[in-house]
Amino acid sequence: MSTQPLTSGSARLPLPSQNHKAKELNLGDLQDMQQITSLLNLGQLLCGQLHGGVSRLCLEIQSLTQERAQLFLSRQKTLKRVQLPATTIATFPVQFKHHVYGVLCITSDPLNPEQPSIARPVAQLMAQACSWLLFTFEQAAFVQGQCQHLDYQMNGPLTRREQEVLSLMCRGYNQDAIAQLLHIAPATVGKHRQHIYEQLGVHCERDALLAAYHSGLFSLIEDIAS
Repeated sequence: MSTQPLTSGSARLPLPSQNHKAKELNLGDLQDMQQITSLLNLGQLLCGQLHGGVSRLCLEIQSLTQERAQLFLSRQKTLKRVQLPATTIATFPVQFKHHVYGVLCITSDPLNPEQPSIARPVAQLMAQACSWLLFTFEQAAFVQGQCQHLDYQMNGPLTRREQEVLSLMCRGYNQDAIAQLLHIAPATVGKHRQHIYEQLGVHCERDALLAAYHSGLFSLIEDIAS
C-alpha cells in the first residue's frame, strides 16, 4: 500500500494530444458497461438494507471487475490522502453534489502498465453509479430509521381536500401558506390537519408526514413530477 494524493478525475493518466482520436469502446469495455448495469440492479436489492449494504457494494465492485477497480470510502476531511493499492493508476471521486463518499481506484493494465485496466469513460460512469447508489442508500437508511419506531394506524381514508392539505404539508408549507394556496381559511386548514392526524393515528405533524410517506399516501417523485 502507498499513500497517494487524490485529484479530480484521473490522478495519473497522461493527457492525450490534440490530434489524438478518442478510442472506441472494445468488447472488454462493453463487458465493463454490463458490470455497471449489474451494480445498479444490485443497488435495488440493497436499498432496503439498513446494515451491510455499503460493504456489499464495495465487495461487489471488486468481484465484478476482478479487482481492477476498488471503492474506498472516506470522510471529506481525510479524502485528500487515502491508502491506495500500489497498482493504482487512476482515481475518480465518488461524490453526489456536496456529499463526498470516497474514491474509485482503477489499477493499471498488466499488459500496458501506463494505461488503466478499465477505460476512462467506463470508470467515470462506474464512479457516478457508485455516487448515486451511496446517496440512495443514505437517504433510504435515514427514512427507514425515522420510520422504524413510528407508531401509526390508518383509521380511514382521507378526503380529496385532506389529501391536498397533506401533500402541501409534505412539501413544507405551513398552515397560512396552505390556506392561501387552497383559497380557504387558516382555521379550516387546521381542522383538516387535525382530522388527518386522527385518520393516521398520530399526534404531530412530523409523524403524520412520516406515516404518509411510509404508507404510500405521498410520493416525493409524483410530487416533483407534478
